[in-house]
Amino acid sequence: MKNVIRAAVLVVVVLGYQNCAPNAAYFSEVQTDQSSSIPADSCNSHSNGSTWMEPTTDIISENGACEFGGNLIYNYGKNVELICLNNAAVPTGNYEKGALLNQTGACLPQTCNGKPEGSTWSITNGTVTEPKSCPSSSVMVNSVYKKLDNYLCQSGKEVLVNSSKGDYVGVDGSCPAPDVSVSLSKATAAVNSSVGLITSGSNVSSMSFSCTDGQAGSLPIAQTSTQIKATQDLTCTVVGKNSESKQVSKSVSLSVTCGENEVKSGGKCVAYSCKSFVEIKSFPVTIPARTVEGVCYYAKLFSKIAVAPSSGSQLANVIARDHKKASDTSLTNVANPYVMGAFTNKVTLAGERTVKLSGSGSSLSSILVDNFVLVGSRLSSSSAAISNYRAWGSADTAIGTTGKIKVNNADVALTAFESGGTATIGTLVLTSDFAVGKEYELNINALDCGGSKALSDVYLIFQ
Repeated sequence: MKNVIRAAVLVVVVLGYQNCAPNAAYFSEVQTDQSSSIPADSCNSHSNGSTWMEPTTDIISENGACEFGGNLIYNYGKNVELICLNNAAVPTGNYEKGALLNQTGACLPQTCNGKPEGSTWSITNGTVTEPKSCPSSSVMVNSVYKKLDNYLCQSGKEVLVNSSKGDYVGVDGSCPAPDVSVSLSKATAAVNSSVGLITSGSNVSSMSFSCTDGQAGSLPIAQTSTQIKATQDLTCTVVGKNSESKQVSKSVSLSVTCGENEVKSGGKCVAYSCKSFVEIKSFPVTIPARTVEGVCYYAKLFSKIAVAPSSGSQLANVIARDHKKASDTSLTNVANPYVMGAFTNKVTLAGERTVKLSGSGSSLSSILVDNFVLVGSRLSSSSAAISNYRAWGSADTAIGTTGKIKVNNADVALTAFESGGTATIGTLVLTSDFAVGKEYELNINALDCGGSKALSDVYLIFQ
């Protein structure tokens, strides 16, 4: 009976200890093998009913207190409370932290809104300006930059260290743009002649030019005239650069006029030759400009007259030597010449042409005439009589020894090819009688001074 009462008392004591144990729910317990965490079932030197704390292999982990955040963990040993009952160590369910075993992680250092101690950073705060000279100009403007406030994290405080210039924003004001001017002393020039390239620059530090035929060079900034050669149709470009390599360019064009026996092809003058001939059927006529196709034009003015006694009408406004007495060189031995052929009509040249009188329509050959050929011309729009007369033929056509004849009572020089009789006259060039784009009235006569007459075919050729 005493043993029963003792056992009952022990149960009450154990229950009393369990109900009085502190609440251990606030501990973070990391359990190891539960079966091995409880000490051996032996009271050893502990008296029956006594309690004590016994270390185990379990671990209690606690978060470290970090003012600025972090992941610090403290790891402690776990001590459990035992009670000796009937010489056996029985766990009461209570426990406590044991010795600090180790720690993991760490607390973060003191920061400035998340920025670590000692770090630096910059914040844009408005703009700053500084004066700037415009390139190749005396004008001043302000360059605008971002203003940067520079900070340091020091003892957890954001400390303003200084302010500095940040990225370039732009210019307050405007710089004058670079500019050049370019012109030519003339827009049209004879091939291979010299032309002035007139240039000047403003707000530039260097200038140069280049032309489509390869002519090139540097130029002064001040106005100047540089001589270039009109080798072909040209476009010349002038480039000006300022000290920041910003550039501007302008161009001018030149048209060349080709020589007498040349035609323009692809802007270049090349030798011209007649590759085909087209007969002119009627007058007035406009002769097309030369092309590389080489089309030339002709009109037959007079037909051949075999040697025969002089006859026919006489030209009243012309006076020459009378060949009834050809050896008489007195100034009174004169007469109106006989007309073997007469042509008066209007011609316009649409472009450069060489105009000639020839004994053939498809080639250049001499004219045979007994005694002379007389040519005159005028602008069709003129009210004056035909003038600009020239004469070619035998020397004995001239009045006396003057070397001249008279047309409309005015002296006209005679170009002599023979001393007398039938004259063999080379091809006669009449180009000077014409200007491009204007209509001219042309007067051509084959004349005989008397005695006998003769004439070859005569053609008007436009090459």
